[in-house]
Amino acid sequence: MKTLVISAAVAAVAALALGAGSASAKSCGNAVINDWYVDGTIDARYPATCYRQALSKVTDQMRIYSDLPEQLERGLRSAVTRAHVLGKRTTITQPSRSTQGHKRSGPIQRVLGELGPDRADSIPIPLMILGGVALLLIAAGAASVVVRRLNGRRNAP
Repeated sequence: MKTLVISAAVAAVAALALGAGSASAKSCGNAVINDWYVDGTIDARYPATCYRQALSKVTDQMRIYSDLPEQLERGLRSAVTRAHVLGKRTTITQPSRSTQGHKRSGPIQRVLGELGPDRADSIPIPLMILGGVALLLIAAGAASVVVRRLNGRRNAP
């Protein structure tokens, strides 16, 4: 009984350790793709494993319509070169907001910057605008039906 409890505890600790590593590995590849999605360039420095994970997540549409695979391969080459020159240093440095090259000077640009997508998996602005227009058209149609029914009841003898 005692060995069963000890083996269960060891298995639980091993599962937690392996699960935490895979969760951070998943976010590492997504972080590279999200960095590219913001402005079309990869500004931060990532370890080579992050670039490899991001390359494994690239779809056929991304290969056809964007330059993400080329930038990931370029980043992978530079990460491998850095690793050979500097040793096994695997820190991720995020660029500051001021160095990303975004200039949101006007009020509309600031509002769209706050509301708009800043990650690869967020909803695009044109889709949000289209949804708002659709809701307005549905509301106008419903108001028209209500007005017609009320006018029809008034005109009845």
